Amino acid sequence: MTKGQVHIRCAQCGTFNVDATHCTACGHDLNMVKQREQHRIQVDQERIAKEIAQEPLAIEKFLHKMMNHPWLVVRLFFKAIYGVWVVVMAIAMFLAWLIGVVVA
Repeated sequence: MTKGQVHIRCAQCGTFNVDATHCTACGHDLNMVKQREQHRIQVDQERIAKEIAQEPLAIEKFLHKMMNHPWLVVRLFFKAIYGVWVVVMAIAMFLAWLIGVVVA
């Protein structure tokens, strides 16, 4: 082995390659970091496509239907409930953040 040369064994076919980014025998990419990144991107794209294709829950359908109800009273009631829920969640997130800052 000469100084400065990198010998890499291809995981696909087992051929030893010298200073190459792709296998000389099969053309497989030899950079493991790039392979892992491409695999992660592919897995993320599949997960996102699965989430997009997933049908919303029954409660989500109901709430969306009630927020766009033709009667003004029903719409206002559900928008008020939604507003209260947002405020409660904001307070809960602030308390969780505060506890995290104090403990850490």
